[in-house]
Amino acid sequence: MNQKKTDTHGYLCAYAAKLRNEGFSDEEIFAAMLEEFNGTPYIWGGASLDGSDCSGTVCSCLNAIFNTKKRVTADSLFRNYFTEKPEKHGGIQAAFFLDESGKAVHVAACMGDGLFMNESRIEKNGGTPRTLSQLKAMYFPYLLVRRKLEEKRWA
Repeated sequence: MNQKKTDTHGYLCAYAAKLRNEGFSDEEIFAAMLEEFNGTPYIWGGASLDGSDCSGTVCSCLNAIFNTKKRVTADSLFRNYFTEKPEKHGGIQAAFFLDESGKAVHVAACMGDGLFMNESRIEKNGGTPRTLSQLKAMYFPYLLVRRKLEEKRWA
């Protein structure tokens, strides 16, 4: 069996440490972690490379960078961790989709270069990189809000 599928946390933490030793920033490591979820099947409540949901993908990537083991919902990510307004570039960012009550019902994480990893049951091939324009069309009529991670809150 493939190590990254049997021990996602261990695999991603080792990969993050390797990238950090090579001089990559947390933002660059986050993007590399997200790429590992490309094609991962959608499984509600999942947080591994065997199957994940939107918040599980984000949590797994953050856990690898900060060597933690937190698992929260998209709404909790929005309210408690991604609390800063994003700059055009820089930092770990995500796009949240809010319902009419202001609850985050979906999250897609920024991979850089205008792409966001979208882990959703509406994706045919599992986790898929998407542009914000594509995501807006997919999640209409939800309100799109971009936020930056307040790193000290996750660590």
